[in-house]
Amino acid sequence: MGKIHLDTNVLIELLQKTPIEKLLATALDNELKISPIVFFEFMVGVYRINRHDLKSLLLKHFALTSLTPEIADKAASIEAELMNKGTPLDPRDIIIGVAAIVDNAFLWTRNIKHYHRLSEYGLTLWLENAPQEQP
Repeated sequence: MGKIHLDTNVLIELLQKTPIEKLLATALDNELKISPIVFFEFMVGVYRINRHDLKSLLLKHFALTSLTPEIADKAASIEAELMNKGTPLDPRDIIIGVAAIVDNAFLWTRNIKHYHRLSEYGLTLWLENAPQEQP
């Protein structure tokens, strides 16, 4: 069993397109978490498309993490370094990635190229159907 933080794109896919049986199996095998940023991004979509039923699924199957001073500080430090290199990330994405780093968890995303820049800071991406090692 591993800790996996989900990016918004994966969360949308799991809750809107995945059969509930597969979602339940994934949730049983892993500790699935989302950051407050992912919750925010997902809920914007829920309200836009008027699918309030997805909120209850989200709260039932995923643990919501906190945005701690440690995460904010580490995210600011990494973003400053990336800015100095000329390769900044969107502030929301840096917080999503750093939340996984601080929690010693994988990040499950469809945006591998984007988040791969955080691997040098300790981010390990969850790749489906690939052998995994706990970060």
